[in-house]
Amino acid sequence: MCGAFGLTSGDVARTVDHTGDIETICKTDPVKVGDTVQIVFRSDDDASPPFTVRIKSPQGKVFLERVLRDLPTGKPQSAPAISFTVSAPGDYKIEIVQLYGKVRGDAVLHVRD
Repeated sequence: MCGAFGLTSGDVARTVDHTGDIETICKTDPVKVGDTVQIVFRSDDDASPPFTVRIKSPQGKVFLERVLRDLPTGKPQSAPAISFTVSAPGDYKIEIVQLYGKVRGDAVLHVRD
């Protein structure tokens, strides 16, 4: 799923490709250089916190690494979305891992010029 909630990958262009137990959802679609991106997550398993989220730039440098006490889901009363401003085109790698468990998710955010 990418873009606004309720849309499936067949409804819109692929901004985020993801694998794993935790789905990565980009609330900005499509993403261009200079846009502020908001990322939320969804897990079918009721994975218990904490989680670590790590985002790498297209050059491979980790520019955001944060421990989350609650999973930002975009639902009322959830933690706020992870947000950052895109500075370069390319593929941003997003990794979210449950600290004390086996639940994880990997995603690639595609950014156009």
